[in-house]
Amino acid sequence: MTDHDYAPNLDHVLEDIEAGRNYTEWIVDRARPYLHGRVLDAGAGTGTFTEAVARVADEVVALEPEPRFVELLRQRFAAEPRVRVVHGDAQEFGADLDMFDAIVCFNVLEHVRDDQRALRSLHDRLRAGGVLLLLVPAHPSLAAPFDRAVGHERRYRRGALARSLRDAGFDIDELRFVNPIGALGWFARMRLLRQREWPSTTFHVFDRLVPLLRPLDALRLPFGLSLWAVARRTSGLT
Repeated sequence: MTDHDYAPNLDHVLEDIEAGRNYTEWIVDRARPYLHGRVLDAGAGTGTFTEAVARVADEVVALEPEPRFVELLRQRFAAEPRVRVVHGDAQEFGADLDMFDAIVCFNVLEHVRDDQRALRSLHDRLRAGGVLLLLVPAHPSLAAPFDRAVGHERRYRRGALARSLRDAGFDIDELRFVNPIGALGWFARMRLLRQREWPSTTFHVFDRLVPLLRPLDALRLPFGLSLWAVARRTSGLT
């Protein structure tokens, strides 16, 4: 989904997220009520979320711009008829892609230089009533050298993201901060210590703690490591 060179430092992040089953299920469970019919995984990477979504959706299209990940995805899902891998960019959909009931875009939009254009493109690929399930890093005040090292163009303010979603044509069902404990840890390691490398050991510990942290999702706190959005297309082609 990016329109600049892939950031090699992101490889370690993707490897750890692949191993972090608790973290993956935490995110997918937030989206689960909306995952039915035909689903697009926009910016599929190595297929971690594609695999989880394919367990509940009727069909998943894994859209990925990085050629080496496209090949990996094709190998990974070669025996899975419900998953189709497409080499492409969410800002420039091919004419062969049909409409979707839901789109998941997890930890991807922050890598896109023209994120407003991407949001409009995602909106236009949803059927009426379809939803975009979006997870992005929160708080520009948490920006650290690591963000740039993995190709992040920005971190998001809640109000600014709400405006961007509405400008793209979405109605917002839900927009809130998630993972407050992660925000505190990120501030200490990435902002204060200015660490540039992905903290693998810390992430593995965090993943083991996820079952204890998940109840915090019920709180509506004014901060969190990420912003979670459920945005709906209410008009247009069906």
